[in-house]
Amino acid sequence: MDKKDKRKPLIILAVLIIAGIVAYYLSVPSIRFTDKSHVLEKNETYYAKDMIAEINGELETENEKLFTDKTGDYDFHYTVRKGPFSKDVVYHYVVVDTIAPKLQAKEEVISIDQGEKYDEEDMKKNIVVDEGALSFTSDLDTTFPGDYLVKVSATDDAENTSEISYTVNVKDNEPPIVFVTGDGVEIVRGNKFDLNDVISYGDNADPDPLLEVEGTVNVNKIGKYPLHLKLSDASGNVTEWDLTARVVNKRSSDDYEGEEPYEFDDFVNDQAGINRIFGIDVSEWQGDINFEELKNAGCEFIMLRIGFSRNGELILDKSFKDNLAGAKSVGMPVGVYYYSHDSNEEEVKKVFRQIVSELGDTQLELPVVFDWENFAEFQYYGISFKDLDHLYEVFKKEAEAKGFSAMLYGSKYYLENIWEHTDSRKIWMAHYTDKSSYQGPYMMWQTCAWGRIGGVEENVDFDIMFKDQLISE
Repeated sequence: MDKKDKRKPLIILAVLIIAGIVAYYLSVPSIRFTDKSHVLEKNETYYAKDMIAEINGELETENEKLFTDKTGDYDFHYTVRKGPFSKDVVYHYVVVDTIAPKLQAKEEVISIDQGEKYDEEDMKKNIVVDEGALSFTSDLDTTFPGDYLVKVSATDDAENTSEISYTVNVKDNEPPIVFVTGDGVEIVRGNKFDLNDVISYGDNADPDPLLEVEGTVNVNKIGKYPLHLKLSDASGNVTEWDLTARVVNKRSSDDYEGEEPYEFDDFVNDQAGINRIFGIDVSEWQGDINFEELKNAGCEFIMLRIGFSRNGELILDKSFKDNLAGAKSVGMPVGVYYYSHDSNEEEVKKVFRQIVSELGDTQLELPVVFDWENFAEFQYYGISFKDLDHLYEVFKKEAEAKGFSAMLYGSKYYLENIWEHTDSRKIWMAHYTDKSSYQGPYMMWQTCAWGRIGGVEENVDFDIMFKDQLISE
């Protein structure tokens, strides 16, 4: 036998061994997964078979779907069987949450009546969300009519956030207010007559309510002329009243002689009480003031008029600088006020910048006061009560940004009927009486305008401050 014949069995054996090995590996069950990311989204559906790219054998799985109910790391077990062989394979995957909550408003516009309750619990009732914690942001004020935006956000455990918004419409159900009715108005024969010069009015939401007049006045003929007035706001709320205009040859004389002077000592004795201190407020109308004498008379604090505004300009009170220096020289606590004629936000800001400039580095122990009281001419300003209330908020924000404490001045009637949020504001309340019936909180009370005190030659306003509300002791 030659050498070739001797090698032939060896070659055949090698071929058989290789064939056996190939057959072995081909017969062993196997599995290969897809090249897709092994990062899965929470609550999404993933089928176990969809993770497989190639398989050799019959597949068995612990479940039909992979678990994705919670975020985290997970192992999913596969078993592949082929003939007498089986193989267990672990598929490792991570569940993450990158999808923001599904958030929807049931109604895009909610309408409520003015003054009706609408709080966060009511807001939640208008929201549909699949997961996450809700939060709400809004400047909603149900006491004022208008459209308010409610912003809603939903945040899940993975800090994914969705945001939407809807509108709450607060319907106006308050009629316009008439401050001066004009009843009993007299017109000298031949003079021009403008009804707006003898009446005044305004509305909580409408900056320009409609005035309708039934009847006419002949200014050239002496007599009485009955007029019926109808005032309507944009929401259809109506106020009506009657007045009689009289055309005369000569206007009736005014016999009012004013109040009897009220001495400061009597004022202090009459109003004595716990936590009260007594002071005055002054302007250029009080003339020169002797502050040593004023302090010796018992005055414990003073409010100074810094000026008044006109078209966004501060007109400085002629006596302010002297009064400020005099009060500081005797160590008297000082606050300032300005009589505002402002009708928009920019005017308020501009005037306040001038106030800051005038005060310089002066330290005030008492507030800076916003004094807006031009209600006898309110319809000329072209603003609503809501607009006016906003002007004070602008003033307050500007004052606090500069380190001052802000205060609102108002008479009892207007605090009760026009100004809002008086329970949360520092209030200087004017009510000329021995005992006020005003129910809201107030820091200062202006009790009269005919006071007399040493150091001041003219009548002054008397004020009481409540020490438990003092800004600084």
